[in-house]
This record gives sequence, C-alpha cells and structure tokens, in this order.
Amino acid sequence: MKKFLAASLALLASLSLSVFAQDAATAKLEKTEAVVAKDIAVPDASGLSRIFVVGDSTASPFNDPYYIPRYGFGTKLQDYLDPAKAEVVNLAVSGRSSISFISDPGSAKNYELLKANIRKGDYLIIAFGHNDEKLETERYTDPNMGKDDAGSFMNSLYVNYVKLAQDAGATPILATPIVRYSPKGEYSGSVVHITTGDDKFPGGDYPEAIRDLGKELNIVVADQTANTKALYEKLGEEATKLHAMTGSKAASLDTTHLNAYGAAVVAKMLVEDIASKDANFKSFLVATLPEPKYDLNALKNPDYVEPGYGAPTEKSSIFTTKEPWWGSAFGNIGGAGKAADPKLYEIEETDTGVIMHSGEKNGGKDTGKIASSEDGILFYFQKLPIDKDFTLKATAKVLNVKSNNQVSFGLMARDNVIIDDSIAGINSNYVAAAPLKIKNEAWTAGFARIDTVLNENPHVVESVPAKDTVVDLSIVKKGAEFTVKYGKEEPVTYSPNLAEYDKDNMYVGLFTCRNAYVEFTNIVLDYEGAGAAGGSSGAAKIIIIVVVVLAALCAGFVVLKKKKNA
Repeated sequence: MKKFLAASLALLASLSLSVFAQDAATAKLEKTEAVVAKDIAVPDASGLSRIFVVGDSTASPFNDPYYIPRYGFGTKLQDYLDPAKAEVVNLAVSGRSSISFISDPGSAKNYELLKANIRKGDYLIIAFGHNDEKLETERYTDPNMGKDDAGSFMNSLYVNYVKLAQDAGATPILATPIVRYSPKGEYSGSVVHITTGDDKFPGGDYPEAIRDLGKELNIVVADQTANTKALYEKLGEEATKLHAMTGSKAASLDTTHLNAYGAAVVAKMLVEDIASKDANFKSFLVATLPEPKYDLNALKNPDYVEPGYGAPTEKSSIFTTKEPWWGSAFGNIGGAGKAADPKLYEIEETDTGVIMHSGEKNGGKDTGKIASSEDGILFYFQKLPIDKDFTLKATAKVLNVKSNNQVSFGLMARDNVIIDDSIAGINSNYVAAAPLKIKNEAWTAGFARIDTVLNENPHVVESVPAKDTVVDLSIVKKGAEFTVKYGKEEPVTYSPNLAEYDKDNMYVGLFTCRNAYVEFTNIVLDYEGAGAAGGSSGAAKIIIIVVVVLAALCAGFVVLKKKKNA
C-alpha cells in the first residue's frame, strides 16, 4: 500500500508539473521609443547662424524599428540650407508640448542647451501644438487666452521661446502644427488642431493662437497647418506616401508622423515659407532647392523584422494575481518603467471582483491608448486554447474616467500578450466589449481590431460612460465568431483571426487604458473545463481526476482488505 501511494503521489506531482508548464517564449516584439537627443554639438564658428528647432515628434529625430521609420521635418531642414552660412540644431523631442519640453527631464536639458547657446544672428523655429492640446495637466495649454495669461498656449510660446530668442538677439519663427492625415479626406476639427476640450481643459484653435501671437508681436509665422492642409487636400490618398508605417500592412499607417520623404517635403515647404517673409533667412538657402523624390524601397527599414511571438512563460512581477488570472501592462503605455508605477497602473483583486486603473485615479496623467494604429492597455486575463468556445461576462462600475477619445475599458479577447513592456506599434487582432471615442457624440459601444484596422459599432441607446456609470458587458465565442455586447446596445459579431501571432492560445479578460478607473464585478469566464474560480486551468481538472481516482483505488483497497480479513 505504501509503495502504491508513493507511486501515485509521484504520478500526481509529475502531472502537476507537466500540465502547469507553459510554452517557451521564442521571440519578443521590438521596442519602439522616442529618442531624446544626447550630447548635441552646437557649432560655434564665427559668422555662422544656427537654426535652432524646438518642438514635438513632427519635428524630432527618431530611432525606431518601424517598417517605414518616422522622421521629423527638423531632420531634413539642413538639406535646403548652405552649411557655410547656417547650421540646424534640432532640439525637438517626441511627445512634448511647449510646457513639458521645459519640465520633462528628458527634454529639459535640450532647453538648457538652447538657453546657454542661442545668440545674435541665430534663428529659433518654434513648432509646438500637437501635444499642447492633450487633456492632461503636464502638457495642456489653453489656446483661448492671450500671451500675458499664465497657462495659455500663447503665454508659453512667448515667455519660454519667443522672448528667450529676442533677448539673445536671435530671430524667433513661429510654426503652426502640420495636419494629421485624414483617411476620409476631411481636414477639419482635431485633424487641423481645432479641438473641443472639456470642462477642465477647454478646447480651441491652436494654429489660430499662433497666428494671433505672430501678428501681435510682428514676427514671422510659417503656417504649416494651412500649407499641409492644402497639400493633403490636393494629394488625396497619395498623401499616405508622406507617412510612416509601423508594419508592412497597409493599415499600419501612422497618420501623425512623417517618413523621410514626408519630412523632406514639409521641410522644403517650411524653408520656402520662411524665406518668403525673411530676406536674411532667404540668403541661407542653397542655390537650387533639391526636390524630394519618393522611393518606397529607400524608405523601408532594411533591418525591419516582422514581429515574432512567444506565449508568455512567467507571470508579471508587478501585478500580483491569483490563478488562473494573470496581469500585464503592455503596448504603447508611455515608456519603459511606467508599468511599475502604481499611480499609473494597478490591479486589485477583491472579494467581489477586481479594480483596475490606467492613468492617475484622479484623472490626471494619462497612460496607454486605443488609437488608430496602436494600443497600450492594462490587461487582467486568462490564457485559453485557441479552439475553445467561451462566454465572458462582467459588470463594470466607472469610479472615474476622462473624456478622451483614446480612453477605453471593458472586456477583451485578443491574439497576443506581452508581459509588462512598453512597445509602440502593437496592433494585433482582438474584440472588445467596451466604449471608445467617448469624447465624440457618436461614440463607440463595442469594437474590434482586424488586420490592424479598428472596426467600431456606434452606440444607440446607452449614455456616454462617466463617473458612476454601471454597465453589463459580455463576449461570447462560438467557432470563429465573437459576439460582443455593451449594456443595452444590440450585440455585434466579429470574426477576427486570433491565431495570427499565437497559433495555440488566445487571451481573454478585462482591460483599462489611457485614463479609466473601473471596478469589475460579477466576473464569469465560462468554458469547457472551467472551474469555480472563474476558469480553472486544465491542470486543475486533471489533478482533480487523479485525486478522485486515487481515492477510489484507496477505497477499493480497504474493501478488499476487509473482505480478506472476514
């Protein structure tokens, strides 16, 4: 009997270990992070004018693994200027607004470099706007107030840049932001930086604020908004040739950032615009401005590798969760190390469910996004076999949420998961029983990303989610079809391929992103083999069977022994 029990326990242990073992990771998606310029050399030759550039990602340098990499227009300005007369010093940094450029440690040193070196005869091209319109304390500036009003866009541009240049004897040039590419060809509203805002962060016309400041101070304004708008309207769909692409699929187009060709086109327009208004600057131009030429093969990144994938093998060291649930913050979540900041990302399991938040609970700083070309989310999930049908249900109570078009929360079934990593360009397939674009009147109630493209289901009966909103959510998988339901809205069915990256598994659970603080209760993940804990693993089922078999064998042994003794 002792030998039998020992052998049985050994069998049980081996089954436990083999069943709980996960697939070994085979690859990891490439990281993509904006480059902050380091050790910038500022030329000091006598009689040489330096053309300093400050701004955001539309002007900055990059170092990323995109299929067609990003280039800011500031990287191409020198192509049109005589290096014996003027040399470009590009200080622009991705993600910065006119105020965060100064306060953020990653770009503050660039600002200090500017202050320490700008002198008489230099130029300062000031190219902000894209991020000043972000509805967050760290970056937002108000486009509606004047240059003497603290907190205004005009005040930030004037005090921090224009006045700095003028006091040094340099010439400031104001540049309005370039437009974003519109697939629908509609160049109005936020695409041209005229925003709606909210109660805390009023919207307005950012390009017009720049124009007004230029008029008031009698300084040159290069109207890149008007210039690129006219160009894009003329080019139509051909304007996509100006833009970066995160991957090789056509739908991975980055509608904000330029590629090398686009940067050259915009840089040429910019120097021509400035030269038409400033005779001294015109003298810096090369005799014949080179015409940018489109060459798709030259634009492609020769080192680009289609992302590989390996199923995660270890649980997060940041988010502590009970089996069979895992937690992770991944995708474009705002940079390396952000996942570990509990002010920005947190998963709290409770007796009744789970509380999650992305971004600060009070609605302050944002982190992550659901955007047209990429995602960044906090995910509480289970791994299921790809061929398994399931039903996932939960009730979401909104504890706080920011009215922002990249905010979302709810249920999700997706193709892949990366454990706690900030990686731009994540746009794999999924379905979501969740709201999106909640700042718009025609917001979305349920959506899917299929072949990188967002497919959205417009809301009809539900009110836009806000603090204290309570809504029931569900995803039901049957075969290749996933039916999502948001509250009282009609269910919508999608058929994404959730085996594009992970051929064997799909990842099913709850998520938040950008700035959402949500309590999920009544969580049920039901599938064949699921246990009472909301979806026990197959290992648990096998262990239970083994224990039952052992118990039956032991009972039989006892009966036989009694009969023998009798």
